[in-house]
Amino acid sequence: MKRIDEKFVEKCILEHLAKKNWDYNVKTKGLHEKGCDIVVTNSRNKHKATRFLVECKGKSYAKSAKSVNETQWIYALGQIITRMSVIAMHAYKYGLGLPEVSAKTALRRIPWQAARHLCLYIFSVDDRGEVTEYSPRDFKKY
Repeated sequence: MKRIDEKFVEKCILEHLAKKNWDYNVKTKGLHEKGCDIVVTNSRNKHKATRFLVECKGKSYAKSAKSVNETQWIYALGQIITRMSVIAMHAYKYGLGLPEVSAKTALRRIPWQAARHLCLYIFSVDDRGEVTEYSPRDFKKY
């Protein structure tokens, strides 16, 4: 079984975003560095200010893993919200990169209206490294 740590989640999401042309001016952070884990610009619109900022979290394997995995998305949400800046409507898209367990909880708990207003996406990474992207309108389904 592959360990789903923060770096694994980050790598999978970068590959997923690159397939969707979010591969220009890629910036990533180390584990203990400040700032968003992933900041990318769309290569088709590189002269516009559209950027994707993604905060990633790994899966916990501690004794209290169930409760940690169910709540760690809250920390990621708090981190991404404190990094939000208002330049122009929809100039930035924000994302939470989470293991599948945490992503499902976040989808159920974050109101779709808030996700739409914040341009918030969730990237769910499973054990095989496959990424499922949930847009703000997908939050209504959960």
